[in-house]
Amino acid sequence: MTTGDSKEMKNHSAILFPHSYLPSAVRERIFSSFAALTICQPWYMGGGEDTETRDGRIHIVHPSEDLRPPKNFMKLLAEYRLWMSQNRGYTPLPLGTGEGATWEIRHALRHTGKDVREPVEEQPLKWHLILHLERELEENRASADEMLLRVKTERSPLAEALGETPPSHGLLDDLPVSDSYPSMEERHLKQVLSAWFGLFGASVAADGILVTMAPEVLGYAEELFETGSLELSMEGSASSFRRILLPASSIDSRMEKDPVRAGLSGRTLILMD
Repeated sequence: MTTGDSKEMKNHSAILFPHSYLPSAVRERIFSSFAALTICQPWYMGGGEDTETRDGRIHIVHPSEDLRPPKNFMKLLAEYRLWMSQNRGYTPLPLGTGEGATWEIRHALRHTGKDVREPVEEQPLKWHLILHLERELEENRASADEMLLRVKTERSPLAEALGETPPSHGLLDDLPVSDSYPSMEERHLKQVLSAWFGLFGASVAADGILVTMAPEVLGYAEELFETGSLELSMEGSASSFRRILLPASSIDSRMEKDPVRAGLSGRTLILMD
């Protein structure tokens, strides 16, 4: 990226993709590169009410009202979270939105082996479930790394009380701590991207720059459009970035047929790692 490109980028806002919150660890990198950031959050998801929101640096966008899930959504989410803990993962499900939805989700979860397509009017509920659960997974992975790092750097309280000299090599020193954004599970990456575009594809500017923290997202886009990315650096920054200019799709990529291809078509995607 040229100096002119980097200066131009600093005058633009970006859209966080497909993450629904901005961890404190990456705020500085974002705001040293962009003037403002749009964060797309599903309904019933907290967060984002901070200084940057009040002074206009962060803009929170929710799905349109017609995509709002039922009032018992948090109960359904709890049911699904329990199932995840027992079955190690999540899959697309046919979900009801009216009375009896809790029973329906239990029934569907017991029969996930069946190839059942959910009605179009029930898709927003599935999209909300996926994005809520993905945020929880990302936060849990980040919290685990932060906790491990803290434990590895702090002196043992017992050793300090006994006046012992801490060993040069601790028991946890060999455990890896990621210095990048928590990775997204490949097996459900397409589900997350489809859910994001399903809820927010019509709410964000078509020419908005998409910024991701997950290398898997950039890799998926490269493979989907059969194109490569360019490494770049921002003026006055030691950080490295990768940018991909996605071509406008020449094949039928209507949103209802292929939401990910349609949503990414013609966009700029930047990986900030």
